[in-house]
This record gives sequence, structure tokens and C-alpha cells, in this order.
Amino acid sequence: MTEREICIMYREARNQNTQLQVLAELNDVSRNEIIRILVKNGEKLPSRAINQLYKRLDVLEEQISEKEKEYREIVRALNGGEKQDRRTGKNEFYRGNGDYKH
Repeated sequence: MTEREICIMYREARNQNTQLQVLAELNDVSRNEIIRILVKNGEKLPSRAINQLYKRLDVLEEQISEKEKEYREIVRALNGGEKQDRRTGKNEFYRGNGDYKH
């Protein structure tokens, strides 16, 4: 289906929020890809869809923050409490196999 056809089917749908998933399935792409096509072509998205995306971004941001914190804790542990190599300013840690990872 072309982008133009996607936009027409979306615009003519009775329930545009539901149509996002229908179009994704018909085109074997993600719902986000359909949203990207619609935004690119100037279609107005339902506020419900926009709010769902912002909520998902909030969840992902929190998960990323937690993973970054865990990463820093592991690097600090492997460095014996040091955050960075003093000479290079980079995070370096011992791999356990004789190699140092930068």
C-alpha cells in the first residue's frame, strides 16, 4: 500500500485510533511506522494515540535511566570504585580474561 493510500484509508476511518493498528497489520509494519507515515504526510493524529506514545516514552526513559545507573555501578565495581581511568578519562574495566575493555 502506498503512503497516499494509507493516508486516505486512515482519513476515511470511523475510528482512526483503531485504524492505526489495522493499517499496520495490513502493511506488515509497526504501528509507529504508520504514525510516521501519517505525520510525514500532514495527517492529524488522535490525541489518544499521541498520549499513548508520550506515556511509552516516559516508561522507556525511566528504563534507560535505570540501565545507565546499573552500567555505571558495574563499571565502578570493576574499577575498584574508580569511575574513570585517570590517564585517559575513559571508563575502563578488567574483562577477567586478561583484556582491558575501553
